[in-house]
Formats: sequence, C-alpha cells, structure tokens
Amino acid sequence: MALRQTQSLLPRLCALRTLGTQAQTAQVSSSAVSQQVTEQSSIPPSAPSLKMPAVFGLSSAGIVSGIRAQPSPFVAHKTASVSNAVVQSRAMSILAASKMVGAGCATIALAGVGAGLGVMFGSLINGAARNPNIAKQLVGYALLGFALTESIALFSLLVVFLILFA
Repeated sequence: MALRQTQSLLPRLCALRTLGTQAQTAQVSSSAVSQQVTEQSSIPPSAPSLKMPAVFGLSSAGIVSGIRAQPSPFVAHKTASVSNAVVQSRAMSILAASKMVGAGCATIALAGVGAGLGVMFGSLINGAARNPNIAKQLVGYALLGFALTESIALFSLLVVFLILFA
C-alpha cells in the first residue's frame, strides 16, 4: 500500500520540480531583460551600442525605441503649467460665479422680508378695522414684528456682503 502511494507521488514531485525550474528560468531571463534595457537606456545615443539578443521575440531596437519614445519630463512640465493656468482661471471664474449665485439667493431673502412686512401691516389694518378697541395693542405687536423682521433683513444683507467681499 505504501509502495503504491510512493509510486503515485513520484510523478507529481517530478512535475513540481520541473515547474519550479521553469519558473526560476523565466524569472532569471526577465530580470536579465530588464537589466539589459536599463543598461541600454542609460547609454547616450552617440555612444557605440552593443547588440542585445532578441528575447521573447522582441529585438533590442524595439525595446529601446519604445523607451526613448516617451516624452521628456521637461516638455510635460511646460504643458502641465499651461493647462494649470487654464484650470486655475476657470476655477476662479467658477468661484466668482458661485459667489454671485450665493449673493443672489441671500438677496431673495430680502424680498421675502418685504413681502412679510406687507402681510403683517395688512393684518394690522384688518384687525384694527374689525375691533377698534384693541388697536393700541395691535400697533405695539406690529412694531415688535416690524423690528424682528427688519433684523432678519439686516442679517440677510450682512450675509450678502460677506459672500461677495470676504
């Protein structure tokens, strides 16, 4: 029984050993390719170049031309600075537009205060006409309501100026 298990495990172990050897070979060859590419890319174009063997069907000229085809970081920096200026100006215009929208919304609150004052004094006149005996009390309440409503209007105006100038 133990002999059969050993015989069945033997081909599996051989297969695993072969796979491990192939993986090590692939790892060594990939590190060799990367090492050759970095060596080749560090040599200036005017210097005499060594011939590299073709690995995995890729020639050395194709690898090096792919590396040198990338744009220079200095050119990319100039392009980025131009695009940053454009983005910055657009962001500033969006910021100015949002300030105007916010100030407009706060100004609408001033219109609401005006409408509220009209309704309040309309109700005062209506109440005084229905019951003239309590007209003095209604005027006192109306003045208190007027003061509170105007304080809301001043607060809204303060918010408008803070949005625009702060």
